[in-house]
Amino acid sequence: MTATMADTVGIIGLGLAGKALATRLLGAGLPVTGYDVAPQARAEASDLGVNVMADAAAVARDTRIILLSLPNSDIVSELLWGAPALADELAPGTLVLDATTGRPSQARENARRLAERDVRFRDVTLSGSSAEIAAGEAVAMVGDREAEADYREIIDTFARSCHFLGEPGAGCLAKLIVNHVMGLNRVVLAEGLALGERAGMEPAQLLGLLADSAAYSRVIDMKGQRMVDGDFEPASRIAQHAKDVGLILELADDVGGLTPLEDVHARLLSDAIDRGLGDLDNAAIIRMFSDEPPE
Repeated sequence: MTATMADTVGIIGLGLAGKALATRLLGAGLPVTGYDVAPQARAEASDLGVNVMADAAAVARDTRIILLSLPNSDIVSELLWGAPALADELAPGTLVLDATTGRPSQARENARRLAERDVRFRDVTLSGSSAEIAAGEAVAMVGDREAEADYREIIDTFARSCHFLGEPGAGCLAKLIVNHVMGLNRVVLAEGLALGERAGMEPAQLLGLLADSAAYSRVIDMKGQRMVDGDFEPASRIAQHAKDVGLILELADDVGGLTPLEDVHARLLSDAIDRGLGDLDNAAIIRMFSDEPPE
């Protein structure tokens, strides 16, 4: 089966990223069906034009192209193989594109087990916030490029570039490394902005200086103005990144990697969640440096 722009695409997981994916697909003229366990997410997706189904199994029965956008790979595996098992609803020839940030080992195992049922599974992880996905500015990292033509047109609706990385699970691995570097860039930007302000620098001016200096990174474009403005409406959430950092540290432990900076970052994120910042945008990490600490 080759995916075309006339096909219905199913999305399971209609949170921030899932709704952004739906926005891009609908905007490209693709009909979209979907499901999420959260009633509010279902209602918001319906308002976008998604044909919201009664459950995940109904999505699988309605289409042969399914995007997964779930909180973690444990949930993906439970969805596919738990009771009831979504895998039992997937017709031979179905294409499953998993955009979930998760463990490479679980992506490899899901690809192997679904292949035994003549169902194709590709880990298609995305670098970019929900706002960037909705703008078509995500970067896609795909574990396996076999039969690329069958799904590349779908990916191109929401990604400005696509990197094929050789084997199932490699997309998940790449996403963890990207998030490792990006997250540390973000926290050092927050620390620097807060330090400069405490020392008497004007934050907007300092941000402009950083953007024009050797300290520049794309994180400045993505989160710098939000930090300066105190705009923490979530395009991505601190709690979600804390989950990703847990996976990064797990990966480092598995391969014997040295990640002392990520160890510190993990503690900082845990403290942020304890302070009630978990559901705010990742830009809100600046509050860990600019707020007075609790007594």
